[in-house]
Amino acid sequence: MNKTITTKILVAIFSLIIVPLSIAGYWFYADLQKSLANIESERGVSNLQAAYQMFDVIGSQIASTAKTNAYWSEHHAAIEKMDKQFLEDSVLPVIDVVTSLSSVYVTDLNGVVLVKREHQPLNLAGQLPEMIKQMGNEMNLTGLARTERGLQMVTLARVSNEDGTKAPNGVLIFTRTVDKEFLATIQAVNKTDITVFDGETVVTTNEQFDDSRAALLAAKVANANEPFNVSTNDALGQHVESADKLIDVYGQSIGFLASETVSQTGAQIRDKLLIAAAVALLLLLGIGALLSVLFYKILSTPLRRISRAMVRVAAGDLSQSSETKQLAASTRHDEIGEITQAFLAMTDGLRKLAKGVHEGSFQLSENSREFAASTEEARGSLQMIAASAEDIRSLVDRTFGQVEEAAQQLSTLSDQSQTITGHANSAVLAAEQMKDAAGHGHQQVDRSIETMRMIKTSSQESEQKVLALQVAAEEIILMVDRIKAISTQTGMLALNASIEAARAGEHGRGFVIVASEVGKLSEQTRGTTEEIEALVERIKQSVLDVCETTGLLNDQLDKGVDAVHATGAAFAEILRHIGAVEGQIVEISREAGQQEAITTTGADAVYAVKEMASEMVASVEETTAATEEIVAMVQTIAENSNGLANLAEGLEDDAGKFKL
Repeated sequence: MNKTITTKILVAIFSLIIVPLSIAGYWFYADLQKSLANIESERGVSNLQAAYQMFDVIGSQIASTAKTNAYWSEHHAAIEKMDKQFLEDSVLPVIDVVTSLSSVYVTDLNGVVLVKREHQPLNLAGQLPEMIKQMGNEMNLTGLARTERGLQMVTLARVSNEDGTKAPNGVLIFTRTVDKEFLATIQAVNKTDITVFDGETVVTTNEQFDDSRAALLAAKVANANEPFNVSTNDALGQHVESADKLIDVYGQSIGFLASETVSQTGAQIRDKLLIAAAVALLLLLGIGALLSVLFYKILSTPLRRISRAMVRVAAGDLSQSSETKQLAASTRHDEIGEITQAFLAMTDGLRKLAKGVHEGSFQLSENSREFAASTEEARGSLQMIAASAEDIRSLVDRTFGQVEEAAQQLSTLSDQSQTITGHANSAVLAAEQMKDAAGHGHQQVDRSIETMRMIKTSSQESEQKVLALQVAAEEIILMVDRIKAISTQTGMLALNASIEAARAGEHGRGFVIVASEVGKLSEQTRGTTEEIEALVERIKQSVLDVCETTGLLNDQLDKGVDAVHATGAAFAEILRHIGAVEGQIVEISREAGQQEAITTTGADAVYAVKEMASEMVASVEETTAATEEIVAMVQTIAENSNGLANLAEGLEDDAGKFKL
């Protein structure tokens, strides 16, 4: 069961004030009881000591009577003469005068009874020798002794003359029974009950004393080193029983002597304290009840109102209820007022928070759905980019193969160009030789025919070589056309790669640079191939010119054979034609050298394109891998966006449970 704060405060007040006061009161009461018990115990011990003193007083009285009769010359003489009759007549009548005496004995110094008188047989004769020995050198001895008739107060006095100058020759022994009458004498003086236990018989003035306790009490007293006290309370008052060892005439403990005192002082003080404690308790209870009502009005009522309002808030009701309006109307400035204002501020903040969460979760859900859709579109685009990159890689692979083939063909073309250059150099040398021979033509006409035949043969061979050069030029043109096509296709692929890399964003930036370099290389390749194409066209034209010139030379040689006699006249013309042929051959040699250099440059460019294509393949593969990773990341983002949208919808549903 839940406790209200008022109950808790009252419990705290009870725990911190009433309980400590009660404990302090109980401690004070217990301490007072203990002090009273100590006082009564001391009083009991004092009464017990007074009882012992009364025993001594009574013993002294008996001893005085005994000494009066013992210090008597006639008694001393009678004992000396063994005049028992005189002793009977003089000593024994004392028992009749002092009626409290129970017996009178006259013995010699060895304890042999000479005469005696007893009210009742005590059978004390057997103890008398020991008692006399206990006297030692003393003239008197008083103590207690157990007999068949109970405990006796015994007094022994040695018999001498009045001055005590004669040597004792006998002992007078007086006894008195320790009975109720004996104890009543002590009670009358001490105003306390007296109990005596000699180990066998209990004698007491206390009618309430239980004789069955005597043995147990005697055992406790025997084991104690000081008087034993027992304090009890009843309707009559506080009972204090004090007991101490009972010592006989032989100096041995034979039982106990106890005194019991009944005091009303402790009971009266206790009763007054109990009444005061009851009044204080009633006052404390009244104060507690007053505090309960006060705390209920001051604390419980507003706190209960706040508690009910909190229950509604916990249930999701953040609207302005009657309880909330009552709390808002409170003008308290204490801690309860601060709690109320804090609760109202919290409720208002929760209301605004719930409204904001509801609206924000709705907007978050919409944005998450849109973001998920955009992410799906981006994933599709990235997949297209990945496919395009794969196509680019395939195209670059094909381009790489074509470039490698072109490189091989250009290498062959370079070898052929070197061959043409060698032949052209040979032709130049032959023309020089022909020119030298023509210079000596006037002297060697006969040899001219043979020389012209040789020239014709050489011309035919040159024509064949030039025709071969023309065929090689045609092949170079075809190769250049292929290189131009490859360069154009490479440029288009580089452009497409740049577009797709731009779509990839940050991950495609490196690929954009590679694609741009490939495009530039493609443009350079295109320019170089165009230059090669122009050069080959010039070579081709030169070859045609050479072929035409060679044909004319053959015709002239034929005519020279027919008109050998006219050689001398036309020799100058021949020299002129030979010079022209020499110039053309030199031009052919120069063009062949340029063709060789251009072919070598083209081969180097093609090899560079090959390296670029290889790098492009690696870049495309890296781009493809990066694109696949981006696709996976976009897929994860899309899934997270959908999860976020679901969470936002759940949050919107939860926020919608609040009543604003």
